[in-house]
Amino acid sequence: MIAPLVLDGWFLLHQFFRLAPAREGDSVSRTKAIAELRDLLREWEDLGDEGWSGLYRIVGGGSDVMMVHFRPSLESLGEVERRVSSSPFSGELVFTDDYLSVVELSMYHLTATMVERANAEGVEVGSEPWREMVDAQLQEELAKRYVQDRLHPTQPEELPYVCFYPMDKRRNEGQNWYRLPLEERASMMRDHGATGRRYAGRISQVISGSMGFDDWEWAVTLFGRSPNDFKELIAEMRYDEVSAVYAEFGSFWVGYRVPVAGVESELLGPS
Repeated sequence: MIAPLVLDGWFLLHQFFRLAPAREGDSVSRTKAIAELRDLLREWEDLGDEGWSGLYRIVGGGSDVMMVHFRPSLESLGEVERRVSSSPFSGELVFTDDYLSVVELSMYHLTATMVERANAEGVEVGSEPWREMVDAQLQEELAKRYVQDRLHPTQPEELPYVCFYPMDKRRNEGQNWYRLPLEERASMMRDHGATGRRYAGRISQVISGSMGFDDWEWAVTLFGRSPNDFKELIAEMRYDEVSAVYAEFGSFWVGYRVPVAGVESELLGPS
């Protein structure tokens, strides 16, 4: 069995919090702490090649707030964690959960094409000539602008809603994704991608890999024009064979982005 070629981009950390209950006579310190959060988010809103962070108000799901951090290295995400946990506002946001992953672009169709080429040229998959072919092709892919945009995503301004969930591919008897031939996996993923492309302009999708990083195999972060678009897309994708037969899903978190200027009014309520 052959794993698909994958390109990795920014590391990604989702953090979830509840708002601490308001304490009588403590409104001044609470307001000051949330202002500290606003200032930190302003600093992190756009770091260029070093990534970005955003704050989202979560509705339901046992959490009130989600912070999303894109960074170029695990070390820089570690620094994010340290600054969040040591900041004055940490007393106002009660940690509930987090999820670590890395943005990835899986290239099933390209992998199948390269295997076909290698077989035609008498190159053994996994050999040194194969690795040279792969390295050259991956460098060519990395030079493409749309690939860089996929690996280093930003949230479109016109898509203020967010949906996050983790997922696995099944490994059951008779439903084992990892025992299927590469050509079958590539075909199903191509059909699955065609479904997603019909939502272009309504939903932007970030796929991040978490094998060896967290409890699930992948995480999906969707940015949408309307929360109903998430429901429509995910319902339609459930009928694709790759989901209907081979996918398992974790919990879903849905909410909306909080602009930096609106952090205090969103978390503290109207003044």
